[in-house]
Amino acid sequence: MSSTRIDQLLDDVQATFDSQPTEIESGLNVEDAAVLQLRKGCRLLAGAETLREAGYYTLVIETSFVAIERTVEFRLLERGTLQPKDLPGTHSGVYREAAAVGIFSEATSADLADLWRDHRAKTYYQDGLATAERAEQMYELAAEIHAYIVGRSSQGYECCCDLEQ
Repeated sequence: MSSTRIDQLLDDVQATFDSQPTEIESGLNVEDAAVLQLRKGCRLLAGAETLREAGYYTLVIETSFVAIERTVEFRLLERGTLQPKDLPGTHSGVYREAAAVGIFSEATSADLADLWRDHRAKTYYQDGLATAERAEQMYELAAEIHAYIVGRSSQGYECCCDLEQ
């Protein structure tokens, strides 16, 4: 591998992202920004389930955190609280917005932000270890939050996952 090859691949990837998409992931070819975030949450949970069964616990934890955020963003967009360009740029910002509009209590939002800060970053970047139990618990939390939010949504029918609602 050479830096020339890396530079070429980097250019290729950039061009791919800059071009019009053709083969869009199943369920994500939608016009509504809120539904897009919901469906991303659905797809992330489906991926987490597959990864969990295969024993990729670090990825399950990471994917579960992201699924929570996409699902919360869905609700923020659906309610008209934010526009797509105004979505929080930080993980903790998503939870603060959720508390501000009553999706979660202040305490729950703070606990979610703390969980992300204390354990997601540690598991993904530092010396935290992913285990089957941690992955299972994180997946269950993400699935429950998804079901909770979808169950209170007027667009819950747009959910494309198999979670009980």
